[in-house]
Amino acid sequence: MKVMKKFIRNITAGAALLLMVGSCTDKFEEYNTNQYQIHEADPATLMKSMIETIVNIQQNDSQMQDQMVGQYGGYFCASNVWSGTNFGTYNQSDAWNASPWNTNFQKIYGNFFQVKEATNSSGHYYAFACMIRAINMLRIADTYGPMPYSQVKKGNFYVSYDTQEQVYKAILEDLANAAEVLYNYHVETNGNAPLGANDPVFAGNYASWAKLANSMRLRVAMRISSFLPDVAKEAAEAATSHKAGLIEANNDNAMMDCGTQTNPYQLAAVSWGDLRVNANIVDYMAAYKDPRAAKYFNASTIAGLNGQYAGMRMGDKDFAKADAGGYSTPNISGSDKLLVFCAAETAFLRAEGKLRGWNVGSKTAKEYYEEGITLSMSQYGVSAADYLTDETVPTVTHVSDNVQKAPATISNTVCVKWDDADNTLTGKNFQRIITQKWIANYPLGLEAWAEQRRTGYPEFYPCIDNLSDGVVSTSRGARRLAFPYTEKQNNKANCDQGALDLGGNDTPATDLKWAKKD
Repeated sequence: MKVMKKFIRNITAGAALLLMVGSCTDKFEEYNTNQYQIHEADPATLMKSMIETIVNIQQNDSQMQDQMVGQYGGYFCASNVWSGTNFGTYNQSDAWNASPWNTNFQKIYGNFFQVKEATNSSGHYYAFACMIRAINMLRIADTYGPMPYSQVKKGNFYVSYDTQEQVYKAILEDLANAAEVLYNYHVETNGNAPLGANDPVFAGNYASWAKLANSMRLRVAMRISSFLPDVAKEAAEAATSHKAGLIEANNDNAMMDCGTQTNPYQLAAVSWGDLRVNANIVDYMAAYKDPRAAKYFNASTIAGLNGQYAGMRMGDKDFAKADAGGYSTPNISGSDKLLVFCAAETAFLRAEGKLRGWNVGSKTAKEYYEEGITLSMSQYGVSAADYLTDETVPTVTHVSDNVQKAPATISNTVCVKWDDADNTLTGKNFQRIITQKWIANYPLGLEAWAEQRRTGYPEFYPCIDNLSDGVVSTSRGARRLAFPYTEKQNNKANCDQGALDLGGNDTPATDLKWAKKD
């Protein structure tokens, strides 16, 4: 890292950034009919930097959000103690705690409002911008809870908060509208791609973006399935029956091209030495004898574990960075694309939907579950072989090593093989779906953390050193991030209202409304 020497300065500059939004002319007809003419504040050119926030390409943003907060999802572990105030030990600084919120508001809304003005809040460009905002802000809603969404205005995001119910409904609405508008545009223009090279995910293919919008709707619906069951069921069924379809095959996968930048996971792990693979994902995959392990991890160089995969336990307050360098790194090259959404996740979401009795496809829960595993294996070029029929119920174990004397065991596991007699949300098949989805969704740490809080699966090792002064439960871990200090200073009345929607307790131990409470 370089850890963000400019963080506090950047956060302070946040409001100023929004005020710097450039003037736009009212050219709705031109923007929505002539996609190839270059305009002042051209929506197509404004979109690229917005797209790059849905999984962060920028190295510091990726490290602070997808890696540091994302380590709560069990995939990665920070291998640097920096100043001793870290997410892994639950005592992060105020500036770090504010970063996922402030950075995303700053990077989305400047361009968003230029697109909004240039298009008179209508047409395919505006629908696209709303979709990108929805995908980005979903991560904030999942991380903090209530937040400004519907009331944000140009030059001012210190506004009233949407409740958790309101923000998820608004996100679903924006995703649904985008799927409809983008797919219709694609059909009506015979596949015209107005974003072209400004789109690092699908090269401007609106049909593919419509599939992503529908798949994201399914993800959001599942997130709120116990909180807003009727809303969730309606959204899931609408998404899966939509004419644009879903991300169902690996050639549909949404993958972000890093362009001229180095893949941020590779950069943090290899160039900076700040990132190692988490013991949770390594030990689970070892227990299941998962053939994807070689695709996910590089071998350890720790004495006694040389040539094996060795993950690092999260939350260690006292280790030498040089010693931690021997743990396994992610098997990611500098030119590798970043995963946004994969077909395997769609299959697992449908499998859970079937257990819930939703009409989300023609296959059974078992068929979608096995499809998810097979798609993921194929995505990484390995064979499922006997994986699907394995009836072994493994114990997930971590052994002490020369760096961390931190043995641990997880016994709350299930075999891979589906149980034909189990068709309830309280049975083992539900745990199977979530566990296998977690493995397949590597390295999406923020999504993994959200799903682990929602379902309780898979069980994770506790942090080694809990420095939260008793605020965060060691066994349950952080349940959210507290609202940023910038909100408490500059938007206090609305921030306090957001705390009321949480139940009054703005702490990292407070469950969001969709989270499992035990």
